[in-house]
Amino acid sequence: MKKFFLLVFVVLSTSSCMTLFTKTNQSVTLMGAEGITIYDAQNNVKIGKIEDEGSVILDIKKNLSDKTLIAKKEGYQNTPIILPSVFNPKALWNILFWPGFLIDLGTGKINKYEPAIYQIEMRRQEE
Repeated sequence: MKKFFLLVFVVLSTSSCMTLFTKTNQSVTLMGAEGITIYDAQNNVKIGKIEDEGSVILDIKKNLSDKTLIAKKEGYQNTPIILPSVFNPKALWNILFWPGFLIDLGTGKINKYEPAIYQIEMRRQEE
């Protein structure tokens, strides 16, 4: 019986409010001209490409700091896209169980990217 209560205590103490209400990743929509390729600015890895529909939905891992993406297209200047990370008000539910703030802070779930839709405007390269 002690093992059961210990297990319940561990599960409750390591979960948090945001674990129940949000995911670790967030969907972000980028709209722009066909053929724009999106790269993660931190490691220069391709994470998406805008196709015929004129938009792409990316699943971005939440973080406490802003996220920078780079839009690239041949004949155009590389364009940075900054996803501002803002406090997620749902995290205030952690007042009911304060260790949840620490867990949400460590996982990045305490923040979200706002807005979730971005329009990409690229400028032609000068030759």
